[in-house]
Amino acid sequence: MRFLHVLASLVGIIALALATDDGSTDVVTWDPYSLMINGKRVFIYAAELHYPRLPVPELWMDILQKFKANGLNAVSLYFFWSYHSASKGVFDFSTSGKDVQRLLDMAKEAGLYVIARPGPYVNAEFNGGGIALWTSDGSGGQYRTSNGTYYQAWSPWIQEIGTILSRNQVTEGGPVILNQIENELQETTHSSNNTLVIYMEQIEEAFQNAGIVVPFSSNEKGERSVSWSTDYEDVGGAVNVYGLDSYPGGFSCTNVNSGFVLVRNYFQWFSNYSFTQPSYLPEFEGGYFTPWGGSFYDQCLEEHDPAFADVFYKNNVGQRVTLQSLYVGYGGTNWGQSAAPVVYTSYDYSAPLRETREVQDKFRQTKLLGLFVRVSQDLLKTYMESNGTGNAVSSVEIWSWILRNPDTGAGFYLVQQNDSTSRDPQTFSIFLNTSMGPVTVPIVQLNGRQSKLAVTDYVFANQTLLYSSAEVLTYGIFDVPVMVFYLQPGQTGEFAFKSSSVLEFQTFGLPTNLTSTSSASLSGNFTKYTYTQGNGSSTVKFSNGLLIYLLDLASAWAFFAPPTTVDPNVMPDQQIFVLGPYNVRNASFQNGTVQISGDNVNATLIEVYVGDPSIRQIQWNGMQLSTTLTPYGSLTAQISGTQNRTVILPGLNEWKTNDSLPEVQRDYNDANWTICNKTTTLSPVEPLSLPVLFSSDYGFYTGIKLYRGYFSGTSATSANITVQGGLASGWNAWLNGQLVGGNPGNASLSATSDLLDFRNVTLEEEGNVLTVVTDYTGHDETSTGPAGAENPRGILGVTLYGKGNQTLEFTQWRIQGNAGGSKNIDPVRGPLNEGGLYGERLGWHLPGFDTSPWVGGSPLEGLNQSGVAWYVTTFELDIDDDLDVPLGLELDAPDGTLTRVMVFING
Repeated sequence: MRFLHVLASLVGIIALALATDDGSTDVVTWDPYSLMINGKRVFIYAAELHYPRLPVPELWMDILQKFKANGLNAVSLYFFWSYHSASKGVFDFSTSGKDVQRLLDMAKEAGLYVIARPGPYVNAEFNGGGIALWTSDGSGGQYRTSNGTYYQAWSPWIQEIGTILSRNQVTEGGPVILNQIENELQETTHSSNNTLVIYMEQIEEAFQNAGIVVPFSSNEKGERSVSWSTDYEDVGGAVNVYGLDSYPGGFSCTNVNSGFVLVRNYFQWFSNYSFTQPSYLPEFEGGYFTPWGGSFYDQCLEEHDPAFADVFYKNNVGQRVTLQSLYVGYGGTNWGQSAAPVVYTSYDYSAPLRETREVQDKFRQTKLLGLFVRVSQDLLKTYMESNGTGNAVSSVEIWSWILRNPDTGAGFYLVQQNDSTSRDPQTFSIFLNTSMGPVTVPIVQLNGRQSKLAVTDYVFANQTLLYSSAEVLTYGIFDVPVMVFYLQPGQTGEFAFKSSSVLEFQTFGLPTNLTSTSSASLSGNFTKYTYTQGNGSSTVKFSNGLLIYLLDLASAWAFFAPPTTVDPNVMPDQQIFVLGPYNVRNASFQNGTVQISGDNVNATLIEVYVGDPSIRQIQWNGMQLSTTLTPYGSLTAQISGTQNRTVILPGLNEWKTNDSLPEVQRDYNDANWTICNKTTTLSPVEPLSLPVLFSSDYGFYTGIKLYRGYFSGTSATSANITVQGGLASGWNAWLNGQLVGGNPGNASLSATSDLLDFRNVTLEEEGNVLTVVTDYTGHDETSTGPAGAENPRGILGVTLYGKGNQTLEFTQWRIQGNAGGSKNIDPVRGPLNEGGLYGERLGWHLPGFDTSPWVGGSPLEGLNQSGVAWYVTTFELDIDDDLDVPLGLELDAPDGTLTRVMVFING
């Protein structure tokens, strides 16, 4: 038996328990236990959303409401410099998917706090890590340092986004409670004159100048360094609330038995390095990305397992974490050129919300913890009483964390498999310390990868649970107190009240074997109640008015507690209870009716507990329902589903096609293209030949680029060329209209080379043209050497050879990229949408483009030679307005097909 007793730390923690503020506001304060907002402790349970990956503002509220419905009270938001600034000194915060004020307003309306993460660097598998791509030519200086050139580049961004965020702070009635400085910036040298320390101080000062007064936060890049904590070698640049990122799953999409190894040193880490602050996980694994050449997300079964949410998220709570944000809650889609090269088009991330915005079971499980921490005030001020193998349990196969509130004595006992990878069922006893003395609960079960939170001296309304081994989902204060327990079917639950009264009870719904037994303790008598959970739900009404719901896991997943307030810090008397639907968005009351909006898939019984006898009707999505009052005071009705509804999608027929690569022809007129005439570059990467052919040096950053290189004479035999477009990017080259080489792309290589053979090409005395089309999968994040987003894109170098490997010269090179370059001529779709293909430059992808002169042709026929073909069709959707139907395209091709496909929908 192994114990780690940390009672000595109690003295230190209590001594530090005075609330701290940042000197600018006392609206958001903190102590070693939790964050406090307007003087109230709050458990921050957040998840990440990337608005550029869902660039349709009309859908943002759907995501935010689903966050709220599934137990979250905050949303974490990166703000992307590159998305808002297509060129130096120009910012767009108003068009379509870039209207961040609209997003912040929606978060407030949905009842969510906002954790702002505005960079200037954000990573996020986003193009260039979010750094403005107009700096990718080297003009941005030394990224993520105190370099003066870099400072001049990023400081206007911080002023712009900081001013917006300052207007939306909680101090101004907005939702923003924390402002993160930079992203996973590692402080490996603790010295006041270190460039990173100066850089952090520059950013902090810039945000203060922009009006930010809420606390600054950070996110440590795993346990790889100790950075920016006031509690560890603070030489400058430290933030107010230190955070630690962690992705502990270790899963494989091809091996369901991989990973699932719990990290059990978070408590010690925070005790060592941020002991005056609450324990904060700003990025905790909500899923994980898969790269080019990897699996599709739906194949990653372990990442989707609700057991992960049950075991890992509770494990954090067991280690005194009171701020936790899931990365990501919703991943979305890498539209256009928004991705960094490490990911492909989908950014589903195996997140709790699927790319299609569908709720995964993992999110339903996440909700159970979210609703619990929302109402469990005593959990927000605890010390670690003990932890370890066989600690307070009868089996060495079990590990436990025991937390105790120093003021109330409330206890929280988290039990989990000692070997977290085990799928073996475990049955054991747990030894609880209560205010009435020690209590042994003889039967507690874990069904393989499962964990449980038992409580002692848990106060709810005017009642106190002396203990419970059945898990508390939530409780509400209505006309009577209502407690909600949940267990997996077949598992035993036991609970008792801190009272010597013998209560009578009556059971409704699923038959239950609930029994009561008088028990004695060191301080008196109490009655314990024991039951075995069945398949479904039961309701128990006690003679003192108390109501308890006993739910199995499936019923708990269909349980919601929509708030009746927009305050994210929801109190137990500011919610109602709803059982049954797929999703519940919000609830309100009017004229004796409870009005509920939500979503449903299958016809089901909806049950609503309001606790107000004057409310006798249920209205579901504006439709009045035939409502029944149950004997215990809830309302029930039937709601319809979609199982009998049909959606008929149109066929994609009547395709038309056109050639989108006329540039391979020798006589193509490229007079308006940009001449590549630079012999020097600001890029930290040296070109392999001259002139410089890096696309960013000529103002073309995103998407496919085209080059045309000219030479004279008939003596050329080959060309050695190196092209860099990012991981998995391909390229092709044509000489005088004839294909001479290329590379289809390699998921492991950013750059590829080839020796282009000219032997089968007819050369001319004048005007030979080598046309190169280079693919693009994004600019690198700064973790990719040697220069991150300044790693060049396009042709790194090309050398022309004649007979005997004699070096010849190109007479001129020209480049073409996206229409307008950095001018952002289509602000609605934005600077990351398009590339330089002929069809893109002419707007063939835009709705309404006239294709009447085009010929018929289908992508199912495809190309029988090298080139770029453009296919267009139109279709009409006829989907009922009351249905939310995610749509997608599934592409397939015969094995061995070498092709690259881009899809535009409405531009």
